[in-house]
Amino acid sequence: MGREISEKEKINFFKKIIATGFYLGYLPIAPATFACIISIVIWYFLIPFKIIFITTGILLFIIGILISNQLGKTWGKDPHQIVIDEYTTLLLPLYFTPRRIIPLLLTFILFRIFDIIKPPPIRSLEKLPGGWGIMLDDLLAALYTTIIIVLIQNFYPL
Repeated sequence: MGREISEKEKINFFKKIIATGFYLGYLPIAPATFACIISIVIWYFLIPFKIIFITTGILLFIIGILISNQLGKTWGKDPHQIVIDEYTTLLLPLYFTPRRIIPLLLTFILFRIFDIIKPPPIRSLEKLPGGWGIMLDDLLAALYTTIIIVLIQNFYPL
C-alpha cells in the first residue's frame, strides 16, 4: 500500500505549483517569459470582471511575497524557478491593456524588457530581503510598463 501524504507535504506541493507557475519555472529556457502566459490567461478571462481581476492580482501578490520568502530560504536568493513574481505583476499593466493582440504584445514585450534590463531603481529593489526583493523589482517593471501603455493610449489609442 502507498504511503500517506502528510498535510505539510501537500502544502509544500501547492506552494511549489503556485511559485513555479505550474512548473513553468523549471523550463530550461525563458521560464519567466513562459510564465507570463498565466497572466494572459487570467487577463483574458477575468478582465471583464474588474473587481475579480483586481482582487486576484492583489491576492497573488501577497501570496507571492509569502511563498517566495519561504521558498527563497531553501532555494536561495531570487531563484529562477520562482516565477510568481512575473505572472502576478504583469497583471498590473494588463489591466490597462485593451483586449486586442497588438496592445497585448506591446504590453508583454515592454514588461519583459523592463524585467530583464532592470533600469534604475529596479535592480536595487532585488536587494530587499526575501519575498519583498523577489516581488517588488517586478512590480516596478510592471509600473514602468503601465506608465508607457497609458501614455501611448493617451496619444494614440491602442
